[in-house]
Amino acid sequence: MADKFEELEKRIARTIELVKTTRQEKAQAEKELAAAQKQIGVLEREMDQLRHERELVKSKVESLLEMLSELNEETLA
Repeated sequence: MADKFEELEKRIARTIELVKTTRQEKAQAEKELAAAQKQIGVLEREMDQLRHERELVKSKVESLLEMLSELNEETLA
């Protein structure tokens, strides 16, 4: 009978350790998730800024090309 209680006590102790470890791993995973989500937000803002800058450059290049085209037309006329 004492052996069965000893075995039960060991199993309970192992279960408690497993629960503690699982909780610690969960907390660490939640920290990592929060950090990853923050990084994603930063990268999304950077990407939006780069898209905006690309549109500005595209607009300026198109404007310059139009000016060159007009200059060529004037030269040919």
